[in-house]
Amino acid sequence: MDVELIDGSPEFELLIARVEETGERVRLTADDGPTGVLLPAAELAALEYWAARHNKGARQEDEPALEYPPGPTAYGPYIGYSHPHGGMTLTRNRMVVAGLRDAGTVAWLEEQAMYGRQGYMGPKQSAAFAEFLARQPPVGESAERHTAPSDSPASDDC
Repeated sequence: MDVELIDGSPEFELLIARVEETGERVRLTADDGPTGVLLPAAELAALEYWAARHNKGARQEDEPALEYPPGPTAYGPYIGYSHPHGGMTLTRNRMVVAGLRDAGTVAWLEEQAMYGRQGYMGPKQSAAFAEFLARQPPVGESAERHTAPSDSPASDDC
């Protein structure tokens, strides 16, 4: 869902509620271009986890913003905690329900998370792969040494 959002708009509270209730993202736009993405907390946590797994840690941040609210911002029943590098964590009743990140950060997280997931093998898959590798002949040895001897004669000249 794309929404053109005006700063300080009371509909931001409704958008947070929608994300919390449906688990769907809301993309915020300005002048027909994406500016931010409001994501469910669990989805954002998963993206950050897999991105960090691929990237060996978190994204290097730009310089902290020079100005941001001195305290949390209330959006009806939701409280928004602004991050010094941009973005916001949104809570309701002391539970994290959503996160707001700029569109570029979300695109980067999605790309890094994709690579992080591709390089992952669960414990069962990892054990099966290790077993498969153990059955393989060492590199450079011929396959003939590892096959069972044949009962048939090598040639038909007999």
